[in-house]
Amino acid sequence: MIPATPATADTTAPAPAPRLIGLRGALVILAAIEAWIGFSDMPTLFGDMSHIGSGLGGGLVKAHLAAHPVLAIAALVFAAMGRVRHAIIALGTIIIMAWLNDMPSVVSHGLEFKGAFGAVETTARIIAFPLIAACAIAYAAHDEHLGRATLLVAVPTLFNIVMVVGFAVGVMIYGF
Repeated sequence: MIPATPATADTTAPAPAPRLIGLRGALVILAAIEAWIGFSDMPTLFGDMSHIGSGLGGGLVKAHLAAHPVLAIAALVFAAMGRVRHAIIALGTIIIMAWLNDMPSVVSHGLEFKGAFGAVETTARIIAFPLIAACAIAYAAHDEHLGRATLLVAVPTLFNIVMVVGFAVGVMIYGF
């Protein structure tokens, strides 16, 4: 006969992870930028969507437009609460959704390497960013290398910011 033993301190929940203040701050900033981008694209959902098309490609585009701000806000809340792993996974999911958003165009028109930055941007968006997101999600899911995972999910957002700034500088120099 096995006697009943009272619960001890050994059966309680594990201690919370360290605060990771730097990672939390970086993830809050990234999530806020992504939320701004997502909310700026959201009016498309409420307007005339006939230019988006129908079928699987149109569905992917609409899913991306709807999910982007939701995932960004989720990442913002997770980062603010100290759930760094969850914030990284949410930001990685945004990157995967952006890649899925681009796939209908790639399937219909192929890879376009035109222009000065066309080859770099196409290679980054279609090949590098989904791999980066998958690595970051895997790191976060295994609770390993969270700093590296944060850097990985930051790369696409920083790349997009650099591209927008470069476009703005080009317009200021050469005109539209």
